[in-house]
Amino acid sequence: MNVPYRRIEEYVPVDVERLRPAGSYKGLIENRTHAIDGLIARYATIPADLLIERRCPTCGNSTCGPELEKDHMTIVRCATCDLVYVNPAFDAAHYRKVYGSHEYQAIMKDLGEASHEYRVERFGKERVQIMARYVPAPDVRRPRYLDVGSSTGFVVEAARDRGWEAIGIDLNPSAIEFGRARGLDLRTQTLESVDFPEQSFDAVSLFDVLEHLLRPVDTLRACTRLLRSGGIVFLYVPNYDSASRLLMGKEAHFIWPTHHLNYYSPTTIADLMTREGLRVEMLTTEGLDIADYIWYRREMMGQSVDGLTDIADCLQFLSNAGCYGKNLRVLARNTG
Repeated sequence: MNVPYRRIEEYVPVDVERLRPAGSYKGLIENRTHAIDGLIARYATIPADLLIERRCPTCGNSTCGPELEKDHMTIVRCATCDLVYVNPAFDAAHYRKVYGSHEYQAIMKDLGEASHEYRVERFGKERVQIMARYVPAPDVRRPRYLDVGSSTGFVVEAARDRGWEAIGIDLNPSAIEFGRARGLDLRTQTLESVDFPEQSFDAVSLFDVLEHLLRPVDTLRACTRLLRSGGIVFLYVPNYDSASRLLMGKEAHFIWPTHHLNYYSPTTIADLMTREGLRVEMLTTEGLDIADYIWYRREMMGQSVDGLTDIADCLQFLSNAGCYGKNLRVLARNTG
């Protein structure tokens, strides 16, 4: 795997206060087990009959070994392809209920709505600019773009403002309502339920989606069918081999087994793309690993962070450049 050489002058810092306003990050941490709190209060554990054994969601192998335990759930590592994933897990109906729940909507509302405009400017425009470098240039029409798991539509808004025909879908009704009030074409639908013809998009994105899915391969294949020949899929997933996990272990906040079911590394996400006939053309990492570690050390451990804030941006750049940033960015082309 080739890791591109990067220059520190290219690093763009993140305003964490604007991204995570008014204690929203702490609210996420404190409420991360909302999906199972009722079960734990009643049974002190998750009843075994509510959980289902999974095969590896990438290669389908059933041989795996224990990786770690967190929040009453088990995370394992595939013995064949090395993917880390939750096993056993709840069924699909459980997760549909979780992502439509008032508790989850409240968490996402606090994180997403107040920071929407900042996300458009800092992240939405950046993501669209990256896609624009790879999207096949249509002759007489606007690029057509679908964002799966669009949240409030901050990337859809950036794409629309660039002149693209941009559509977003998400299961969170409050996020969709927020974005539609801004004039965005957002829909509270699953990828399976939307009525788009095959090969109808130049680009499809999956930002922070695959880690939530019981069957991520099915979703990736559905996205590929929607791509025109030469079209691109652009996705973000948490990086299991990130500085966040190396610094905080299982307390890294993206290790969230009630919600995050799959944990990719640069090698396992590239393996997934290759297995599905997609040609990886970009693989990099970005993150807030150092900011998260500073927050965790100060807020959760009550320890000093003297000196760390002064070098946080430099340390984050080095993590990103070495492919140890918390967020994996993968762009792959449909060659069919």
